[in-house]
Amino acid sequence: MGIFNDLSSKLKGKLGPGAEENKAAAQALKLIEGLDNGLDGLVAKFEQAGLKEQAQSWIAKGKNLPVTAAQVKAALGPELEKFAQKADLTVDAAAAKVAKVMPEIVDKLTPDGVAPKAEELKQRIGVVVGRLTGKGGPDKQSPA
Repeated sequence: MGIFNDLSSKLKGKLGPGAEENKAAAQALKLIEGLDNGLDGLVAKFEQAGLKEQAQSWIAKGKNLPVTAAQVKAALGPELEKFAQKADLTVDAAAAKVAKVMPEIVDKLTPDGVAPKAEELKQRIGVVVGRLTGKGGPDKQSPA
């Protein structure tokens, strides 16, 4: 599916070609998957942190508004700490990476401007994580 190739290519472009960067992007996707209510839960966390406009821009069609590392830390709190640990990063480094990729991730996971249902989200995330970590290639595409 084109969006998965596009997302994994864009994430690799933003983070660089290294395995560590791909691991961080994969962990960011898993962070979304692990939140209560998945993507809706992520958006709710950003909205509660006063970042409703940014979070909504990632889902809606059009330009994605950026967030800073400090805003990510405020929105994700303990989830960011867990992410940092799994990605073998400091919390500040994790916040910087998440701030860099989260708008793109959410945008590509919501190509129609609507958050996918939980099972569809897991499927989409699984495909992209596989591509980022080298455990799934272009031939291993899930049905549309």
